Amino acid sequence: MVEKVGVMEKDWDYLIVLDACRYDYFSELCRSYLRGNLEKLISLGSSTLEWCKKSFQEVYSDVIYISSNPYINSKGEVEGFNARDHFCKVIDVWDWGWNDEFGTVHPKTVNEAVKSLKDDYPNKRFIIHYLQPHAPYLGYNSRIFGFPRPQIGRGAHPLVGIQNYGVFQVSLVRLLAILTKPAEVLAGNPLWKICELLNLPPVSPMDATRRQFGDTGLRQAYIQNLRRVLEYVTRLVENLSGVIVITADHGERLGERGRYSHVSGCRDSLLLEVPWFVVDKAIRRKHNQDEEKNNASTRRNLEKLEKEGEERIRKRLRELGYL
Repeated sequence: MVEKVGVMEKDWDYLIVLDACRYDYFSELCRSYLRGNLEKLISLGSSTLEWCKKSFQEVYSDVIYISSNPYINSKGEVEGFNARDHFCKVIDVWDWGWNDEFGTVHPKTVNEAVKSLKDDYPNKRFIIHYLQPHAPYLGYNSRIFGFPRPQIGRGAHPLVGIQNYGVFQVSLVRLLAILTKPAEVLAGNPLWKICELLNLPPVSPMDATRRQFGDTGLRQAYIQNLRRVLEYVTRLVENLSGVIVITADHGERLGERGRYSHVSGCRDSLLLEVPWFVVDKAIRRKHNQDEEKNNASTRRNLEKLEKEGEERIRKRLRELGYL
């Protein structure tokens, strides 16, 4: 029987979280990058927010969370979850490390944050949360441009919109989002399909990739994104010691049975089955490493930019497909 995972009940010194990483794709690719023991576990949630609320219910004074996902931030509560109440410190890579060209946080930036900070907290454990393989996708042949910097309104439906949305279109899509929300868990993404039928622009980076490249292209883009983040994870673990585990907050639907993306409260195995990969450092395969620079500059950015307002949380989440 597959175990239901509670990450804080497991043994680890560094917990690496790959956002929206499916077990099946990870199991096919991981041994090209790392060696270790792989298990299939059942996530506590089918979305990041649900996973956070169910996984982190106590105070973990020995844990520093390096976050590229705006749901986990040091600035305040987002939709009922306040990471400041649970961790010793939250590092807002989603804020100072946001890449406007890619519309996400590049995994290299996450590596820079970890390498800059880990020696400052020798007695702490780290959760290291990459955004990949979650959309937007970094592959050159599947990259989608045209999405604005993210904005999110608390409690609203996941929605991005692109720059050529007019006022009427925005109002219409917001209304459709409210009307289709009850069917979201069972029917996949009815909002995407309705907007496409009405010839409205895509409402998220993943929706845009699906429209332009189809389901086959979408899956290829997802695989490329997973490969990209595994390359950087491999480089990072060379500089870590202790028990290193790679897992995911939830999985992803990539067109199976006409369903896409991920939502809270869904029992789909594609969303709940996640990897639990304990890295074997003794026989880990070596990959070429680029020199990560500007660690001192990164540390200064952390001190300066973490003090800025909460508005960036809303902006970052919107570009990822949330509102």
